[in-house]
Order: sequence, then C-alpha cells, then structure tokens
Amino acid sequence: MPNKPRETSSPVPGAVALVLLMLAFAFLPEAEALLRYQREDIANGQLWRVFSGHFVHLNLVHALLNSAGTLMLAVFLARDISARDWWMVTLTAPLVISLGLWFRQPELVAYVGFSGVLHGLLYFGVLRLMLVAPAWAGTILLLLVSRQVWEQTSAYNPDYLRTLIHGRVMPDAHLFGALTGLVLGAWSLWRDRASLGKESASGYSSGTDSRPDA
Repeated sequence: MPNKPRETSSPVPGAVALVLLMLAFAFLPEAEALLRYQREDIANGQLWRVFSGHFVHLNLVHALLNSAGTLMLAVFLARDISARDWWMVTLTAPLVISLGLWFRQPELVAYVGFSGVLHGLLYFGVLRLMLVAPAWAGTILLLLVSRQVWEQTSAYNPDYLRTLIHGRVMPDAHLFGALTGLVLGAWSLWRDRASLGKESASGYSSGTDSRPDA
C-alpha cells in the first residue's frame, strides 16, 4: 500500500464512532422504528428515513456483522482512504441507495442496515488500490462484480442469513452501494490526477527533496 497522503487523516476514529452509534441504536428498539427506511412514512413527509434507515439494524447480530465489516475496512484501507473520502462515501451512499430502492423496489415496505454503504466503501477502496496494486485490486474487483451479478440472479438466496438477522438480504441495496463507490472512486482518482497536474504545472513538488522551493 502507498504511504498515507500528506494532510489526510485516518478514517479509523470516525469508523469507531459510527460503530458505537450503530450499536447504541441496536439496544434501542424504538430507534429502529423511528429511523428505518419506511416507504409509506417517507411518502408522508418523514424524509429523514431516506438517510437514517442505513444506520439502524434488524437486531444486535445484524448490527455486529456490519460493525465488524466497518472496522475491518477502515483499518485495512486506513493508508489509502482519507477520512474526508471515507465520510464522502458514507454520507452519499445512503441517499443513492434509498433513491435506487424507491424506484427499483416500489413494493419494498421497509429496509434497514449498513451493508449497502459497506459495499460503497469497499468498491471505493478497491478503485483507490488500482494505482498501487493493480493486479491485486483488479482480482478483488472481478470477484466483487461477479458476486454482485450473482446476487441479481435467481440462484442467490436472500434468506441465507434469516436465522441470524431475522430478515432477508436486499441485493439491490448492495448494488446501488457498489455503484456509488465506483462512481465516487473514479471521481477521486480524476481529482487526484488533476491536483498532481496542477502541482506539476506550477513547478511545486510535494516530495521530500531537501532543497527549498523557489
């Protein structure tokens, strides 16, 4: 992995805070009822549910599974994703996922869970790794896309975790989370490339050369 970019901070502290919030919600049954994505309530003006539904869960096990994934991703990608980019994905993905579910799943009554956002973070991170470990990142990306396609087929069983989380998995949440991560990841690569181009054009170097800038 590359060295941490200058003037960036690790996403780990924010991920820990987010995990604590999700676990706190898991111990408050009324929070799930108040915050979940609920189509009828959203249609009646409770628009916060479009965002908040992704941070509450069906039960404690559901919250623990997504919390573990959140911490693992934050630690693994700590040197490759800045806290700013981490939060960019984390705060954008819920809106995109809910919008996707609204139009693609009009029969969906309610939804909760952070797994769709996790897919966004995972895809974003893999794209960031393409520059420094293209073979490794390309392999991971191929596996992720293959699973994404499989989830959209009749061969996929959305009830495989029902005994643990007391509900079915929603593949479309993963799909729209993944698309969010891909789009934002591609944009971040363009942003960084443009930034480097500006530095090069101005004659400024961000390296560790001991000679002073003129």
